[in-house]
Amino acid sequence: MDLKTFFNPGSIAIVGVSENPKKVGYLVAKNCIDQHFEGNLYFVNPKYSELLDKKVYPSLSSVGKKIDLVVVAVPVDAIFPLLEEMKTLDIHNAVVFAAGFKEVGGEGVEKEMALLEKVRSYGITFLGPNCIGFVNTHASVNTTFLKGVSPNGNIGFISQSGALGSLVQDYFSNHHNLGFSTFISLGNKTQMDECDTLEYLGNDAQTKVIAMYLEDVKDGERFKEAVARISRIKPIVILKSGSTKEGSQAAISHTGSMIGDDSVFSAVFEQCGAIRAQYFGEFMSLLRLFSYGKAPFTKNILVLSNAGGAGVLLTDELIKRHCSLVTVSEETKKDIMLSMGTHRVTLHNPIDLLGDASAFHYKSTIASTMKEKNIGSVIILLTPQANTEVEETAKVIADAQAEFITPFYPIFMGEKSVGNSHIFFEQKQIVSFTTYDFLPRALEKIMGYRTFCEQKREYPEKRVDKNRVLEKATTSAQEKKLSVLNFNDSLSVLRTYGINVCPTITAYSTREIDEMTALSYPVVAKLFSERITHKTDVKGVYVNLQNKDELKVVYSKIMSIPGANGCIIQPMMKGFEFIVGAKRDHTFGPVVAIGLGGVLTEVIGDPALLVYPFTYDQFSHQIMKKKWHKLFEGFRGEKSIDIRKLYDAAYGVGELMQSSGLIKEIDINPLMMSKEDFFAVDVRIVI
Repeated sequence: MDLKTFFNPGSIAIVGVSENPKKVGYLVAKNCIDQHFEGNLYFVNPKYSELLDKKVYPSLSSVGKKIDLVVVAVPVDAIFPLLEEMKTLDIHNAVVFAAGFKEVGGEGVEKEMALLEKVRSYGITFLGPNCIGFVNTHASVNTTFLKGVSPNGNIGFISQSGALGSLVQDYFSNHHNLGFSTFISLGNKTQMDECDTLEYLGNDAQTKVIAMYLEDVKDGERFKEAVARISRIKPIVILKSGSTKEGSQAAISHTGSMIGDDSVFSAVFEQCGAIRAQYFGEFMSLLRLFSYGKAPFTKNILVLSNAGGAGVLLTDELIKRHCSLVTVSEETKKDIMLSMGTHRVTLHNPIDLLGDASAFHYKSTIASTMKEKNIGSVIILLTPQANTEVEETAKVIADAQAEFITPFYPIFMGEKSVGNSHIFFEQKQIVSFTTYDFLPRALEKIMGYRTFCEQKREYPEKRVDKNRVLEKATTSAQEKKLSVLNFNDSLSVLRTYGINVCPTITAYSTREIDEMTALSYPVVAKLFSERITHKTDVKGVYVNLQNKDELKVVYSKIMSIPGANGCIIQPMMKGFEFIVGAKRDHTFGPVVAIGLGGVLTEVIGDPALLVYPFTYDQFSHQIMKKKWHKLFEGFRGEKSIDIRKLYDAAYGVGELMQSSGLIKEIDINPLMMSKEDFFAVDVRIVI
């Protein structure tokens, strides 16, 4: 869908203009004029001959000139005749404001389907319905009924909420050097959706950073591909609602409880390079950093402060967010001390200039420290104390920022004494903060984005000739009306996808146990049943059996359980236990979850989620962020675990899930690390 003409029209017709200042038709007409649209602007409404000092036409047909875009400010029932007129006039772009479609249910759903069918057959591209239009400040186009003129800027904003768009515009209007390149209200996304508009902004030279407010995604596969590609060109910052939605519905395995709807969105965003903001203030902080070109490229930070307590609190937050405080060289320390004269200063990072620090002390310290080569950014913390030269210090920072490429982040805390300084910083395109709360969080996310941009996009080769085993197993389960593949079939399927399985014997009589000569003890005995999925619930698992006699006793107990078909026998395996599972998300497809198994599952939790397919770089990045990542570095004298082997197993699970639409869920619990490799000890494949 080529949207260049749509968002850059040379002529606009507004159908349904009104003289009532509270009506949409009036507000849109006024905005088009006030935004100083330089193309041809036509007003259409048979009730008027003139409005806002412009001629009003009785119909589109009466305009008699080429029209690139029609803004439809009429009720639902008047839309369909208007589409017929557009077809006759060979007009191919429209913005539809009207509500009353699928969002109201019932007949509204049918009307929306009819609308989509009409525009498709007439070759019309349209935005909406139930939207508030779009703004392209660089083309001076404002087809919205937002309040007033939209400020010009480099932020492209796609929103599923018109009200949030209004809020952001109001925010921009009250700040300096912030504004839209383009604002797009998606509405019901009947035809044009977040992917179409994302593609447009990705190619738009006026857009430096893309902002999105999302409630859902229409096409998960396309969204993943578009975000992963465009985020390498320019940053994408997303604010998504619905994070407290009641997870996913209860599932038959651990995996279902590990994967919730919102957590999948977070996994997709991070895996594809988008930055997710959790709070509106954080959202705005990230947009300002990118818009002003002040996003850091390294996590190495220098902190200058005149407040010991606030400096320590800031430092705590920076360390929690995996930032690094640079070590100041001895040479620089000496330089600082010489420049300070008799003024005392604490020279560790954070460098505490103490409460009586003047603007000169800040200036001298900045000049000395900027000789260091490994500083990625400088945070300058100031609290208004008796001798603090607030505005003079602000000027010192602005002068330094003009001289050095290293970004400076002033945190001027307080209210009355520092308000003018924040206005001054915005005028100089310096991102300042009134508190330290959002900056460390934003820096962490920006560095995660930088890591994504450096990752390789290499996927394993697909395995071949494996569907035969999977098809045979699923067909057998369906014929028996089973919702879970039997244990032995599940192990066979895992093998075909390159996942090692624990050596397993299934016994159906004590005689078979007597004839087992190669069995090494101790062993584990488990219930084999095609009907019972949770063995422990029926006391169907016995561990650490030391000899044949113990095994035969346990065998009898297991076979006495109603529904028992046999007895599974496996060697007792030692090592770290993991859970690797997958669930099919209705938007994004197979999602693989990796977490600690055994008793640590509930205690530590914190699973890593990845949407198939995923690269090794993406996988290792996620794992190394988890509380349990130290297992892969060696822990308490144990040999480190080969993370590549775990990746192979996790990727195989994702590939298995992708191979068959019949599979709803996969749960390997535990996947056990034994010596040099991982082995699936127990598995449940739900269809």
